[in-house]
Amino acid sequence: MPCIGGFSDLCIPYSTKHSELLEIIETLIKFGFKSVAIEQQFDGTAGEKSKFTKRAGDIFEPPVNLDFLENLRSKIAIYSRLTIIYNDTAISHHMGTSANIKKYDLIAGLPTTEASLQHCCQTFNGDIISYRVDEKYIKFTRKFYKLAIQRNIFFEIQYTPAILDRSMRRCTIRKAHGYYSLGKSRNIIITSAATNAFQLRSPYDIANLGLIFGLSEEQSKNAMRSNCRSVLLRASGRRNGCTIVTANVAENDESNTEESDMEEMEITEIPCKKAKIGRA
Repeated sequence: MPCIGGFSDLCIPYSTKHSELLEIIETLIKFGFKSVAIEQQFDGTAGEKSKFTKRAGDIFEPPVNLDFLENLRSKIAIYSRLTIIYNDTAISHHMGTSANIKKYDLIAGLPTTEASLQHCCQTFNGDIISYRVDEKYIKFTRKFYKLAIQRNIFFEIQYTPAILDRSMRRCTIRKAHGYYSLGKSRNIIITSAATNAFQLRSPYDIANLGLIFGLSEEQSKNAMRSNCRSVLLRASGRRNGCTIVTANVAENDESNTEESDMEEMEITEIPCKKAKIGRA
């Protein structure tokens, strides 16, 4: 996995118009982003279910070929993402037996019913929980929000719909404030879901936009930086079957180290004497 750090946009929908996608990535680089995820979607809802149930073998398509972005990989880390739209918890069986799904760097779940949302928080083997802006209201409780946090799964807020349409802006703000009321907006990432370069915003503009979503400026920056880094680390651990732990090691001066060693030596050289207790 490439070096993880800096601002990230973990949702750029894939487009067959490579020139437009190339322009989006170049704009992200100009804005100072260091990581980007190219999103593909799999629709497993009732309307599309009959199409893949009759398909023999793996129901998930492999990641698209991104060789046309190879020249940009030295400037920005490029990841693949699969967003699974589903309303049936049986999708877990297909995920467990799929070879193609293991080729994606990130897995996101987009539940469309209350039951699938609960499943996504409890047992879904992914990294991100997303939503549809135009979806009907789905009941969500604090219990399942905390379950997702305990599993280190992150909730996504997409800002592009909020700047394109009034009704979508209302739905996005409602969803974002719902995360605040359920769990103080913990484990939130902000992505763009931009389909052209004009919809993109700089990280600091997004941080100001985060205030509308009920986030503080620090939370907004973390939603594009440290939280995205945690998502990528979690995804790497999920794919490799291990857990990644990061720790900050404090560097001490050699003089302080020598002094502490001398103190330890002085303490160990002092013999322990048994106290004599006199009898009356």
